Amino acid sequence: NRTGFPTAFNDLPPQPPVYPPEAEDYARKALALSLAVAQTTRCTLDIPYGTDYWQKVDVYVHDDAPADLPVLVFAHGGAWTHGYKEWMGLMAPPILAAPAILVSVSYRLAPASRFPVPLEDCLTALQWVHGNIARFGGDPNAIYVGGHSAGGHLYALLALSPERIQHAGLPADVIKGCFPVSSQLNLVFSNPPPGSGEARIYEMFLADAKDAEAASPLHQVKGNGVPFFVSYGGNDFPRIIASNLLFIDALRQQPAPLRTAVYADHTHFDTALAMADAEHPWVRTVVQWMQTGHPPKGD
Repeated sequence: NRTGFPTAFNDLPPQPPVYPPEAEDYARKALALSLAVAQTTRCTLDIPYGTDYWQKVDVYVHDDAPADLPVLVFAHGGAWTHGYKEWMGLMAPPILAAPAILVSVSYRLAPASRFPVPLEDCLTALQWVHGNIARFGGDPNAIYVGGHSAGGHLYALLALSPERIQHAGLPADVIKGCFPVSSQLNLVFSNPPPGSGEARIYEMFLADAKDAEAASPLHQVKGNGVPFFVSYGGNDFPRIIASNLLFIDALRQQPAPLRTAVYADHTHFDTALAMADAEHPWVRTVVQWMQTGHPPKGD
């Protein structure tokens, strides 16, 4: 039942210290929780969607689930420079119980692979899911996407890029809902202070400062038709909170449904770890959404 285990957790290339420093504790906890899930859950790990080491997905499925299940495609965070798909296996149990399928995505990392390469990888992973998830019991017509932090940024940007999606040969409405969690949704800054998280975006992620607008979900919302659930922590990083407030205001002017949530006592990393809790409001919202095919009532 656990194809690819334990190799997927044992061959992770070492990475330099995670940015910011407080992410180190989160990284250790997330990996340990996800390893425990992989040891006890039906999953197929390290499925390639490309030829690069980082172009792989993990698929988690329920032992007794019926066919044609909704699918959540989820990408890890790590400020675009760090992270592993193995961080997100912790969220599999409550998603599988929906019942639904979880696909955890890895992608090539900056600065070796700058924008738009990680975005292109997330699109290629989505292509793989659409073409292959039926053999795992998933419904290619019920695909939802999301991610924590950098991963949420990438899938939010993809959800707002219908031309890119159609050019890849996918249906324009392939994404039924997008769930960015504690994500940086605006990358346009003038004169960011040296050493700041804003400056790091220009130094590490963008290939050219001129790409900032094209890489910002905030600046791509016009006419959006994809339902969004945007959430972040009340104790999140200030730049994350600011970008989410701007993004929410912009999405409210568009035709698609929008749900939002602020988890008052959560830090940037609490919002990710909370996904392991079936009773957490974020999990309940996402599960209900995928069960019904519609955003739950609320904001």
